[in-house]
Amino acid sequence: MKYLKIFVLTCFLFFSGSAAAEFYKYTDEDGNIRFTDDINLVPEEQRSKIRSYEESQSEEAPEQEVSQESQEESEQQSNFPDLSEGEPEEGSLDELKSRIDAIEQEIGQEYTDLLKEKERLTEDRKKIKTKEQVAEYNKRIESYNKRGEDFLKKQKERDALVDDFNARVTKRNTKNQDQ
Repeated sequence: MKYLKIFVLTCFLFFSGSAAAEFYKYTDEDGNIRFTDDINLVPEEQRSKIRSYEESQSEEAPEQEVSQESQEESEQQSNFPDLSEGEPEEGSLDELKSRIDAIEQEIGQEYTDLLKEKERLTEDRKKIKTKEQVAEYNKRIESYNKRGEDFLKKQKERDALVDDFNARVTKRNTKNQDQ
């Protein structure tokens, strides 16, 4: 019986290891960017061009500090002027495309930051013991939720810019075909 326990324990230790979470980024049929951890949810025609990401567990979770500068910067970036007026010019299309690409990068980085913060919050939740720690944790959750709302606003603004860009390209192409 002793050997059976040792064998089971050895098997358990041998087959247990660190778990890595892998998730995928793809674009659905409506043009929305989606993230999933199940490759079967990714349409087969897009599987060859999906991007794979791997979550990593950090040893220590440093406290997140949201600076006044980053809040002001996100407010400035969220105030995009409406570019749908006027004639579509090649230069303005290139500028708009560059702007969309820059926003896309910011959104990607913010998404990564939000995932890391969620991971830290999950780990820190296990360590809470006092009322003061609960209060501090709740403040961090509120801050995280605010960042999540801001992230969604940025996505909507980016989507509006993409729609504007597509409308301008369509208008330009229609105009070129008529000539």
